Amino acid sequence: MDTTAETPHDSTDIYCGATVRRTINLIGGKWTMLILWKLLDQEHRYAELQRRVAGISQKVLSSELKSLVNAGLVEREVTPAVPPQVTYRITAEGRSLDDKDQPIHSVS
Repeated sequence: MDTTAETPHDSTDIYCGATVRRTINLIGGKWTMLILWKLLDQEHRYAELQRRVAGISQKVLSSELKSLVNAGLVEREVTPAVPPQVTYRITAEGRSLDDKDQPIHSVS
């Protein structure tokens, strides 16, 4: 006889679990928090950011930045020049991850 019983989850548990999963998906990458941390101080151009995040490859940095831009945590600005200048800066939502008083469940 199986004595294990599943405990029912109320809607708050389901919502919180989904929110935590989404947050981890957004910031759970190996390099994500380090990139965000570097952008907290000031905006950076791509090459400068790559130098500051020691050990990250161009492919991974590009992928992580694209994900962060799509998530609304980082803003990408292209200045027309030869070659084009691309600057990355943290958004207010990205900055909220550094707010010690901001509960994690409010990151969406």
